[in-house]
Amino acid sequence: MKWIKLLLTKRSLPAVIAAVLIVIAVILIAANTRFTWKTTVDAAPVSTDNGPSPVQTDKNPTLPDLSGFSKVAESDVLRLKMNAATGHFIMEDKRDNEVYYSYPDPKYWSKEKISKTWKQHLASPIMIQYVDFSEPILNPKELSFTPGVDRIKDLKTIPGGFQLTFELPEAGFTIPVQVTIDGDYVETKIIREGTKENKLGLIWVRLYPFFGATHTDGQEGYLFIPDGPGALINFKDNELNVNKVYDESVYGSDMVYQGLDNNRNPVSMPVFGMKSGNKGFLAVLNDGEAYASIVASPSGVFSNYNWITAQMNFRSSFLQYTRKNFADSGFVDFNRDELFGGDRVVRYYILDKANSDYVGMAERYRQYLMEEKGLKKMDAGTSGVPLYLTVVGGDQEKGTLASRYIKGTTTSEAEQMVKTLHELGIANMSVTYTGWQKGGYSEYGRTLPADPSIGGDEGMKSFVDYAHSLGVPVYLDTEYALNNTGAGGFEKKFAAVTNLAGQTIDVRMPYNEDNVSAVSDKFNLKSVEGDMEGYRKLGIDGLVVGRTGQELFSDYNTKYGSSRDEAKDVQVDILKTIQSKLGGVQGLRSNFYALPYVHHIQNMVSDYSYDLFADEAVPFAQIATHGLITYSFDYSNNRDENGNGFLREIEYGAVPSFVFTHADTSDFLSAYGIRFYSTKFSDWTSYAAEEYKRFNETLGDVQDQFIVAHRTLDHNVKETEYERGKRIIVNYNTEPYRYGDLEVPAKNFILLDKEAAKP
Repeated sequence: MKWIKLLLTKRSLPAVIAAVLIVIAVILIAANTRFTWKTTVDAAPVSTDNGPSPVQTDKNPTLPDLSGFSKVAESDVLRLKMNAATGHFIMEDKRDNEVYYSYPDPKYWSKEKISKTWKQHLASPIMIQYVDFSEPILNPKELSFTPGVDRIKDLKTIPGGFQLTFELPEAGFTIPVQVTIDGDYVETKIIREGTKENKLGLIWVRLYPFFGATHTDGQEGYLFIPDGPGALINFKDNELNVNKVYDESVYGSDMVYQGLDNNRNPVSMPVFGMKSGNKGFLAVLNDGEAYASIVASPSGVFSNYNWITAQMNFRSSFLQYTRKNFADSGFVDFNRDELFGGDRVVRYYILDKANSDYVGMAERYRQYLMEEKGLKKMDAGTSGVPLYLTVVGGDQEKGTLASRYIKGTTTSEAEQMVKTLHELGIANMSVTYTGWQKGGYSEYGRTLPADPSIGGDEGMKSFVDYAHSLGVPVYLDTEYALNNTGAGGFEKKFAAVTNLAGQTIDVRMPYNEDNVSAVSDKFNLKSVEGDMEGYRKLGIDGLVVGRTGQELFSDYNTKYGSSRDEAKDVQVDILKTIQSKLGGVQGLRSNFYALPYVHHIQNMVSDYSYDLFADEAVPFAQIATHGLITYSFDYSNNRDENGNGFLREIEYGAVPSFVFTHADTSDFLSAYGIRFYSTKFSDWTSYAAEEYKRFNETLGDVQDQFIVAHRTLDHNVKETEYERGKRIIVNYNTEPYRYGDLEVPAKNFILLDKEAAKP
């Protein structure tokens, strides 16, 4: 170190800085540190004076010897074998004679040149992140199960599989797990009862995180992530790239801990998957998913393996404020006195060779939704495509002395809209009235009565009766999860969502930048139950729920609080209440736990997040749900790209939707809550009728049918196939596409029946 001393004695500031940077670089290289976009870094655990150091043996990490596995269970499709020394298992698919390992494919193990620490992670059946609460600064660290140092206890066979306990005595963790098979899936479970910690705090557990992990070896392959409708991370021959790890919370971030992250589509489906050549699996988080994250790492990040897993979170970080004016100071802490949730269960559905792609994954998820969640196929013989019409009643804007009401559409004007569209041949439609409550759209939490400026309850009842005379159902758009009015007896200090520090949570509105209170789900349930009789008297067909079913969070309110998984159950109770009392529920960008209770999803996400992780979007969500429920994307008169938006709806099997006002769109330019590109009904009447006609001619006869195939024919050319043989080829290019003897016009599509030959 003489050269550093020399620099210091000469007091050369640039030289000192250079020396410091060199030292830092040497340390980082030696530690083989890898950074991701997350604040929590997957890196080798570091020794501390206040806690145990992860123990490393002198031997290089190895994968289990295949001779050490013995059969413990068998189904018609699968054979399960277990290794008693490591706790690992292998799955044999008897249909295709394929083998799935709970650890990285041993074929490529000798090619891995990564650090010993990460090689130990790869070989381990379990990874853990922990924090030492005795340290002044909480620095999460990772460790993994090390044979010869850590122990397997209580190993036994059970019906369908085996059970054991991973014990890591140096760190003080005990994790009981269970592995079973049934039919075409293997199920892994972390058993909450018996999961123990000692001095160190458990943050997360990844159980069998490298199930199916494999190198890129010229095969067609990808990781399937639940971003938007679904997205693929294609297998590539990557050099080390430290910026491509996907790590997202199932059902979105918990705003009590992390706030609301709008940079990426929230995860609405508790699924992930992988395809590698002829092999593929779909993983479904079957229990405890509200506390899980999906983590996907393509080749070239932490190793040359492509892998994807469920991370089961038992704690979460948050900012602990140290002043009453909490916006200006604080420190990072964790929930110290609790471990989140109960059992954590993941099912890995093993796909046969013919169905090992994302379509096969989506079809298997559809089967799961029907068998496990009770969804049923839509009735045949529906009268074409439904048009989902949203009518805006009113909103407010800033006035000179007080807010000023903006009238958008009265109930008599809404009646005329429905009459006009019906006369233009749109017999099958559904109406949602939004901004109907007193004060309009931005009066959150307020429900009955309807604002007298648009006709009041009497006018609403008259409108509903007229719509019913044409066979048109009417839904009222509601927002119980936010409240800035005190409606329903809401008081912020008693019924708002509350964090660990006892502070209530606000949500910032996009246009007027007001902070609006987030309302406890249990208070919402009480409010919904109290309003049912008033809704019933209006004769409406149901409600459109806003954030209920869309956002999920922990709540430490002393009277109405609930854990995150309990909040999911309370939201389900809200949906059940509406369904049973009024008959119908429509969701808004709903999480998939709402699917058994909604019959339509408005504004369903139709594209991926366009970040560095994914390569392309796929209609996984739509393949899984078409024929079970209907769904619409952004309003046709509010699309960012009208042409491509329409084509995407045709490709994905969506139904048309519009949002209208009788008033000029310009009247709402300064509205607090509602702003759209163009909503004046008279400007869109003929366009809406023409677009509906194209939708109905294309998709009217497949509303009750499943999507059975989806493929890329060429760059920006997609084909969707329905179960009775109808095919739709969509060309997004600016030039025509030749399909055998046929031509698909630029920015257009063609229809083919089941007799049409494939080139």
